[in-house]
Amino acid sequence: MNPQTKGFLFATIGALSAALFFVPYKKALESTEPLVFILAVYLIGFVLSLSGSVVKREALSYNKKTLWGAAVFGLLSVVGNYAIGRSMLGIDPAITVVLTRVQVIMVMYLGWFFLKEQLTPLLVPGAIIALSGFVWMNYSENLSVEGELIYYLWALGAAFCFGSSQVVMKSIIHDISPITVNHLRLLLGSACMCLVPGVVQSLMALQMEIWLLAAGSALFGPTISRLCYMYSIRYIPVSQATLFILLTPVFTMLVSLLVLDILPTTRQLTGGAVIMLGILLPMGRLVWRKE
Repeated sequence: MNPQTKGFLFATIGALSAALFFVPYKKALESTEPLVFILAVYLIGFVLSLSGSVVKREALSYNKKTLWGAAVFGLLSVVGNYAIGRSMLGIDPAITVVLTRVQVIMVMYLGWFFLKEQLTPLLVPGAIIALSGFVWMNYSENLSVEGELIYYLWALGAAFCFGSSQVVMKSIIHDISPITVNHLRLLLGSACMCLVPGVVQSLMALQMEIWLLAAGSALFGPTISRLCYMYSIRYIPVSQATLFILLTPVFTMLVSLLVLDILPTTRQLTGGAVIMLGILLPMGRLVWRKE
């Protein structure tokens, strides 16, 4: 299997795993506060990733780049999630979700500027097409575009944090162990969430059912999905790997149909088709040129 195929495969599995993350997540939020559940997910994810590092002994290498990468990645993730929360206080959450996906375009230009990655033909047009499909999937007649400018800037700030963290990871990916970075950044994220008043007490009161749901989310989200993404950027440019993030809502729609028996709407189907088109245009051209 050539490196490009490996990268595409890892990125696709990462997007599918991110979709599976939402199945137990949605169920848990029926009775649990989001921050408390995410803390439980992070703690279990930390244990899973740490166990992987122990099994793969060479992954327990805490060199400077590993520590630096984990700290920057963890910090940007915390700031990004905080910015999302601030944005949702003043504008429609669907608008916030859409604006954070602008990170796909940001990553392409950040990768080109800082990493000297080539912007291959159809990559940016494909990303714009895929984003338009994502916007269509999240659109509703009740969508409100009211709100002060600062809340829109918070959402774009979150997109920048997530996008720049991916560029940072790409710059050191060949010098670090993704498993080690993952358990360190989950530990840092958990520590930050524990500082929020009342969160630890609520965590200790969680029922076993919620812990089992958290284990499912931890396996698919911060463990498999995140590791697959990090391994994908070992083989393909970060601009290409990031484009696959937009596959997550498509897989979420399919998982909801198969697991939760929720029929997709016409808007979701057409939006998903547009997303697939936007991704296939540049990726299909790259594969065809290889052949």
